[in-house]
Amino acid sequence: MGAVETLWKLNIAELFGLGEAGIDDADTDADCSLYASDGVNGTVYKIASDRTFDAFPVARTRSTDDGQPVLKIAVAADSSFCVADAGSGSIVRHNELGESVGELPAPGVISLCRGPEGLICALSSFEGSDQIVIYDQIGTPVMALSAPGRRRARLDPSIANLDCDRAGNVYVSYGMPPYRIWKVSPYGAEMQTWKRKLSYPEDAVLIADIAVDSEAGVLWALLARRESGRQVLDAWSLDGDLLGGSLIPHSSSLFGVICAAGGSELFLLDTSSGPGAGDVVRVSVSP
Repeated sequence: MGAVETLWKLNIAELFGLGEAGIDDADTDADCSLYASDGVNGTVYKIASDRTFDAFPVARTRSTDDGQPVLKIAVAADSSFCVADAGSGSIVRHNELGESVGELPAPGVISLCRGPEGLICALSSFEGSDQIVIYDQIGTPVMALSAPGRRRARLDPSIANLDCDRAGNVYVSYGMPPYRIWKVSPYGAEMQTWKRKLSYPEDAVLIADIAVDSEAGVLWALLARRESGRQVLDAWSLDGDLLGGSLIPHSSSLFGVICAAGGSELFLLDTSSGPGAGDVVRVSVSP
C-alpha cells in the first residue's frame, strides 16, 4: 500500500466544548456521516459529511463498580443506531433523532456492527460461550454463530471488534496478540483465519480495530507496535489476501478506532483520555 494523506482533522472535545472525551467506537450512515460513541460522557456524536455536528445523550447501564463504560455502536443506513455498554447485557436502540426507542436483551454483549438490510450483529461472551448473535430490524434474534476460539480468558471490549460486509460475512478480531482476523460466513458458519507473518516480535503488535469497506473490497486493520508506538494500517482483500500496510504519519494522537468512509478513505479516531484527546482525522490511502 501507499501513503496515508490527511484530508481534514478536528477535535471532538473542542467541537463540543468538553473537558475531555473518551471515544470507544464509531460507525457511519448511508450519507457517510460519522457517529462516535463516548463512554466518559455518555454521548454519541454525529459529524456530517459537511462537518456540521450534533450530540445525543445515551445511557451507560453498568455501575461504576464494573469499571469505566465502553460504548459500542452500530449505525443503520437511515441514521438510526444501536448502542451497547459492553458487558451490560443489553443493546439500546435509538431513532435518527437520537431518541431511545427500545432495548434488546443481549447477555454478555462485547461489540456491535451493522449487517446488510438492517441487521445488527453482536459479539457476546456469556457463561463460557462466545457467540455472534444476529438480530433483525425489529430486534428479534434470527441467527447465532459460534465465535472464533481465543487464547485469553477475558475479552477486552475496547479492542475486541467486529464488522460485516454487504454479503453478511462477519469479521472478528480480539485485539491482543497473536495477530488473527477471522471471517465467519452466515451460511453454514464456515470460518477462515487470517494470519500475518511479522518480522518483529508478535507480542509487540496489537490490533486496535478493524473496518470493512465493501465498496473497495478491503478490510482495514489498525495496528499499534508497542515497542515504538508507531501505527500501521494493514489492508486485506475480503478473500483473505494481505494487500500491504501503510504507516500512519507521526502525530500526538493515539488512534484506537477506525471507520471506513468509502473510496479508500478512512476515519481515524483518537481513543486516549484527558485534555487534548478526541482527534478525528479523515484520511485517504493511496494504492
